[in-house]
Amino acid sequence: MNYSSLNSIAATNIDSMRGATHESIEQLSANTNIPLSTLKARLARRYSYTLDEIELLARHWGIDGAGLLSPDFSATKALADREVRDEHDNR
Repeated sequence: MNYSSLNSIAATNIDSMRGATHESIEQLSANTNIPLSTLKARLARRYSYTLDEIELLARHWGIDGAGLLSPDFSATKALADREVRDEHDNR
């Protein structure tokens, strides 16, 4: 697998997370400190995500960054796992 393939997977998974969280591009930019113009270019797939950006996004959503690079990623499962982990941490 090459970098282009990984970026395509990451872009698809990031799109999936945005859809699952109903987060606007503007909100995502503000919450991650990734400039809006950069985020728009990444989402339009004009430029590849950096590993730092993938990690920032994962941290923002409270999920594992490696998950965003997985072809088997599920936003629904990632959010459910996060909920379970948060409930466990709050006990």
